[in-house]
Amino acid sequence: MRVVVTGGSGLVGRAVIRRLSSNHDVVNVDLEDPGQPAGRHVRADVLDERAMLAALDGAGAVVHAAALPGPSFGTEDEIERVNVEGTRIVARVALDRGVGRFVFVSSEAVLGFVFGCGRVGPRYLPIDESHPTRPTDPYGRSKLRAEEILARDADDRMVVVSLRPPWVWVPEEYDRARRLTRSPEEWRDGLWAYVHGDDLAGAVESALARDLTPGHHAVYVAAPDNGTAVPTRALAREYYPGVPIHREIAEFESLISSRAARDLLGYEPRLSWREFLGEA
Repeated sequence: MRVVVTGGSGLVGRAVIRRLSSNHDVVNVDLEDPGQPAGRHVRADVLDERAMLAALDGAGAVVHAAALPGPSFGTEDEIERVNVEGTRIVARVALDRGVGRFVFVSSEAVLGFVFGCGRVGPRYLPIDESHPTRPTDPYGRSKLRAEEILARDADDRMVVVSLRPPWVWVPEEYDRARRLTRSPEEWRDGLWAYVHGDDLAGAVESALARDLTPGHHAVYVAAPDNGTAVPTRALAREYYPGVPIHREIAEFESLISSRAARDLLGYEPRLSWREFLGEA
């Protein structure tokens, strides 16, 4: 199957393309040179509808990863334009081209914790898809608005899966990730949740192949454990006292649950930081 990956030259996009290239004809649509041999590169802007019509010709699926990846990567207007309008254009073109499967790389930022500067906190733990989404920053709002567009426009012609990863850890950033495992105070707003790029790519692959009903599906995809050497309940007691824990959790279990992704996609993350980084 021909799979178009927008933003395939970014860290997440490269991980996705590495995973998909062995079984699919992958086309990377990105303004930047991919710097990798896997897949075919088409230089195009997701905001250019004519260019996207050409890029999606013959595609059976789209993985939409193109975005400004945080609130510091542009002004509020720029983030809105690229992340929201770009998603709207790519989704519209996909429908016009008869694409049957659309996977959107969203973010846990829809919750409002990350980049929220403490303005929003969890109502309960662990987080699941029933938790309110209340982003207060431009990036989180853009991801939620993009999901809402996809949910509104998805119909019986297309399956849309929005994957909501927390911090994506890839080999290019292992040094930074290693420091974070020893510094839980630095990323309390992220609930110490992470996912390895290869596991996120595996979730994308499953979202492309799984037998799903048409329409919009949104799930969190995280590693099975928290990204520190501190037991999860101890983290919750110290940083989120008074926030109820709704069920039993394992000693180091992630505070962002991937149970819905397991049920929907068969998602089973394999990679823990303890293996790919080594114990801190």
